[in-house]
Order: sequence, then C-alpha cells, then structure tokens
Amino acid sequence: MINNQPLQLISKDLSNLMHLRGEGMQEVLASLGAENLEIFQYRSVAKDQFVANLGDEELYVCVEQPVQVSLEKNQYAFPRGDAVFELLGNWKALLSEVCIYDFRQCRPGDFLMVSVAGISAWLLIPETDEPLILGCDPTLGHYFQETLTRQIEESPFLKNGVLK
Repeated sequence: MINNQPLQLISKDLSNLMHLRGEGMQEVLASLGAENLEIFQYRSVAKDQFVANLGDEELYVCVEQPVQVSLEKNQYAFPRGDAVFELLGNWKALLSEVCIYDFRQCRPGDFLMVSVAGISAWLLIPETDEPLILGCDPTLGHYFQETLTRQIEESPFLKNGVLK
C-alpha cells in the first residue's frame, strides 16, 4: 500500500515535453486521443506520455509522435526542458509539509500548478497507489530534488520516508 511504502524521489527524463499555444487546441487534443479533456486535467496516452489541457489555447504534451501545429491558427510549440521527478510512496504526507495546497481536494487526472518548497511546480495527480509525477524549471531542479530528499530524510513526521 502507498502509505507504508518508503518515499522515494527519482529523476525522470521527459525529453518530449512540449508547451503548445494557439487557437484550435481542441483539434490538437483530439489528434492526440484526448478529446473532451477538461481544463487543468491530463490524460495518460502511453507509458511516460501524457496530454494536459491548460486552457482554451494552451496545452502541455509529452508524446513520442510529432505534434503538428498550424501557423494559420497562430499555433506554436515550445520544447520544455523541465526537471521532472517521480515520487513513490505516500507523496501526500511529504507534500503536506512543503506545500500549502490541500491535496484532499484533488483527484486522479488533475494537473496542478502549485508552489512546492518555494518553487513553482506542476503535478500530475495519479490514480491510487501510483507514483506522483512532478516537474519544475530546470534551473531549479537540483535545489528542488535536494530539498525534497532532505525533507524525506529529516522530517519529524516521516520516519525514513514513511508516515509515523
């Protein structure tokens, strides 16, 4: 069970991460098999691949296939170099110590943008017992990883990453 599994933070490579902007993003969602995706929701489309809807004209995508954009619709694709991590175990216990967001209100499939340890981060809220995927600006990745690792190791509420 997730609550008894020691917390573990693992660096991930999501080299296909893109930020898409422009008109007609619903068509792009449909082309990626994620039609009718609500705002601030994501859908896994394969292992380590997802599509997130950030608004009428904005998406985060991490897919292997090339994404076609249309200059006529003012669509643009920006490669992202985010530092990305997988957090295994009772991630809610850890994040309750370093983030003011109330994770009791989130549900699987939510795409959150929150401050974690003072760093703006995005999170893919997983199904129960699945790891949390989170990312931040690459220039802050080392600090982010070190801070979360230190919190796992030294928290007065966690013993070796497991809730006391």
